[in-house]
Amino acid sequence: MEIRKIGQLSSMPLDKVTGTNNWYYSAEWTGDIYEAEEMIQNGLHFEGTNMYLIRYPHGEVIKPFDRKKNIYIQRPVWNQDGIAFLVVDFVCREILIYHLNVDSHIMLCIAKLPLATVTDCYNLQLSMAPLTLYRHGSDGLFELIWPERFSFMVDSSENLVHRDGAELYFSKWKEDPDYNEEIYVRSVFTGEVIRHFSGILYDMPDGTWWLM
Repeated sequence: MEIRKIGQLSSMPLDKVTGTNNWYYSAEWTGDIYEAEEMIQNGLHFEGTNMYLIRYPHGEVIKPFDRKKNIYIQRPVWNQDGIAFLVVDFVCREILIYHLNVDSHIMLCIAKLPLATVTDCYNLQLSMAPLTLYRHGSDGLFELIWPERFSFMVDSSENLVHRDGAELYFSKWKEDPDYNEEIYVRSVFTGEVIRHFSGILYDMPDGTWWLM
């Protein structure tokens, strides 16, 4: 059995960057983004996010950001020729989206929004194809925040799986009486259900989606 030692990351969990099989990330968080926001609102401070990127199979390690207090870095996603990051800077009260070119290692800020753009950071995330910032509130309000701005209500049991151009794929679960899942395809612009079908969508290594 071949064992490779990758830097000093043995104590940190390793996860695949969504949308690629060539990059993984290893990160330390103190709770999720909403919990970090609550800590700061309560007069405490958030220690920041410690993150590394690891290229497979080369074993190259990149540290894209320095860890800073009260700055939260969300899980990365693949975007064209690189990796995108959602960063919430609670010090400057800004939402930032960065893109890292994995070959040149050049990091660019491709979007900057006031933190006041959103009610709160509950379920604030990035999705792909194209790169999209969205928020799924606890009240069932689904908001596309960037690059478009639309909002509509969805069922509490729906979760966004994938964006494909002007269509959003939501997974919806129910028990009647047995547990099962369905895919609801909604318009990006109106939230209207275009079609729905039974099953679960899985993101495969070649970029296709398998319906099971």
